[in-house]
Amino acid sequence: MATLEELDATLRVASGLLDTAAVQLRDLALPSTTDHVRSIAEALARIFDVQNAIYKLRPDLRSAFLSEQVPIELSEANRRLTRALAEAYRLSDQNNLSEAIRLLEAFIGAEASQYHKDIAGGEMERLRDRQRNA
Repeated sequence: MATLEELDATLRVASGLLDTAAVQLRDLALPSTTDHVRSIAEALARIFDVQNAIYKLRPDLRSAFLSEQVPIELSEANRRLTRALAEAYRLSDQNNLSEAIRLLEAFIGAEASQYHKDIAGGEMERLRDRQRNA
């Protein structure tokens, strides 16, 4: 029988793989990239919901960044980040990199979660690199 520790570890691996897949999708520029990345982001949000249920039962399994946040705050931050990234990817797909970068800058300025700011910042830097190389 599986344990909460095993489930949490599996979900951490799954979320890491999904995150990597999203990066690969963006790099490959497949048709409907934005839709595919949005699907992955939604899957990640569901994984976070399951992890929150685990951490209610076993707070000791919560990683450091999660321990600093209340589950509902984390869930809302995930949703805000998902919406911001989806819109930034849509703008990027339309070659509107400046607007995508401005959108992520605004997200970073308004977001309370440092973890989520860091993710958006990484994407913003990737878009800036793309803009410089265009």
